[in-house]
Amino acid sequence: MSSESKVGETIQQRGQVYGEPHLSHENIGLCWTAALQQHYGIRLPHAIPPHVVELMMCQFKVQRAMRVFHEDNYVDLRAYAKFAEHAQSNPGAPFTAVT
Repeated sequence: MSSESKVGETIQQRGQVYGEPHLSHENIGLCWTAALQQHYGIRLPHAIPPHVVELMMCQFKVQRAMRVFHEDNYVDLRAYAKFAEHAQSNPGAPFTAVT
């Protein structure tokens, strides 16, 4: 199976479990925003948007990949990058296509 096929399959499988990715990442951004505000005693100007959550998840996967090779890190990294690119170039639009 090609690398892109693995990414598409992963996106499809996880979408069935977790739902539309941008909505899920928007909710994660709200949770992270609340946690940061509470921890630092500050008020952020707005919630962390989905594309920033997705870029942060890319950084997470890069950090894991630097430690040890695991193909899943690279598959997930490419999926999160696709999500971030889509969210930033199409604000508010759901991620509906695996391209």
